[in-house]
Amino acid sequence: MQTSRRIAILISMINLTVFVNNSSAKTYPGTETELTLAEQSPDYLKSFIDKPILFGQGKYSFWGFDVYQAKLWTESSNFQTDTWHQHRFALELTYLRDAEGKKIAKRSIEEITKQKELPQAKSQSWLLALENLFPNVKKAQTITGIYIPNNGAKFFHENSFLGEINDLEFSRSFFDIWFSNQTSAPDLKKKLFREFK
Repeated sequence: MQTSRRIAILISMINLTVFVNNSSAKTYPGTETELTLAEQSPDYLKSFIDKPILFGQGKYSFWGFDVYQAKLWTESSNFQTDTWHQHRFALELTYLRDAEGKKIAKRSIEEITKQKELPQAKSQSWLLALENLFPNVKKAQTITGIYIPNNGAKFFHENSFLGEINDLEFSRSFFDIWFSNQTSAPDLKKKLFREFK
């Protein structure tokens, strides 16, 4: 009887230990450890960002249709909405459906002009630049924009270099599509910047 009781107590202690260990090992959404270790960054990013951190991610949908999955890779865990332009980062978009490059370019300019007034000549110039930059993409393919402070942006399709924009106003306006307070995708912005409140 005494032996059976000892065995029961021992089993209870083992179960408690397993529960405590599992609880302490849990990671919570948005922690730096989880974001850093969750996935490996694309190899080409490491040429521009030292030890990229997967800072935030989320899905963008439009009129009920899933368009792309966005991932924000940064060089620092101290990445904030009001100082993003001071840091190197990459915004990686994995498309969840086929998309034409010219339509991506047109939608980009439409989103920019929702946030700021552009002279017609500049709007057309930026549209032409993006049309020449963006290819047609297939479902599950990626387009990545890498921002470099005081320089501009470089763009990749999958692992292939597409080109660069050395106009800082153009580059900042482009990434403000997702980062500004006037973004038309506020829920995605919250996920990219880990604003889970």
